[in-house]
Amino acid sequence: MNKGLAIVGGAVLVLGLVATPFVVEKIEPGHVGVHYKPSNGVQKEVFQPGWEVVAPFDKVIEYPTRTQTKSIKDLVLSTKDGKNVTVDFSYSFSVNPEKVVDLFNKYGAVSVDDIATKGYLRQQLFDAARDQVSKVTVLELFGEQSSQVSSDIQAQFADKVLELGFIVEDLSLGAPKPDEKTQEAIDARVKASQELDRKKTELEIAKAESERILVESDAKAKKTVIEAEAEAKANKLLSNSITPELIKLKEAEARQKHGWVEIQGVAPTLTQEVESKK
Repeated sequence: MNKGLAIVGGAVLVLGLVATPFVVEKIEPGHVGVHYKPSNGVQKEVFQPGWEVVAPFDKVIEYPTRTQTKSIKDLVLSTKDGKNVTVDFSYSFSVNPEKVVDLFNKYGAVSVDDIATKGYLRQQLFDAARDQVSKVTVLELFGEQSSQVSSDIQAQFADKVLELGFIVEDLSLGAPKPDEKTQEAIDARVKASQELDRKKTELEIAKAESERILVESDAKAKKTVIEAEAEAKANKLLSNSITPELIKLKEAEARQKHGWVEIQGVAPTLTQEVESKK
């Protein structure tokens, strides 16, 4: 009798173990599960992380509620000036757990990964990128407007997908890759811009040099005027100091020191200094 019970118990255990994979579902951390019954459709109750027992034919679709990052490659976009560029994107998002039932009702058993990289999210990102890139020229996209364009794409993209339950947290715009003709046009514009900058620099240097020369010339002219004025003042002072009385005084001092004789037969005003032999 005991042997028979043991056999029955073992059979039940084996059957239980065999059936277990079909009736137990594990919801991974950072996910929630939508429970679908073939008999009456989606259940309102959303499974939280952990183990859940379900009927063998029921389905449980998991949706990630933690942040994940997806990459979208080779979106071909057109700029305001009609140039084609190929752009890569990377964005981070999560799923609103309160919206997962609506999400399942719209897309069924399609995985979030497929929605993000092949379906709805990819299309909405493409639409937002196309709209924003078309507002700038190719040079603006490569230059100072790049970060602003990226921000505008993220804002439009996030707003569009929020209602369906996707929360876009971040978006990065990769370096645009232009086609051959566009690259040639960019190179030509960059070269022209560099040449213009070079000429501006040379002009500024020449202007600075001219100003330096002008300042030096002005300083020299002022110095010459000052020196001339000083010399004129000195000459005037010297001229004013020579009087008839001073001349007579100097003559007297010379007669006293050296002796003077008057030469006969010459003009009264002409005198000659001779050495006295006496």
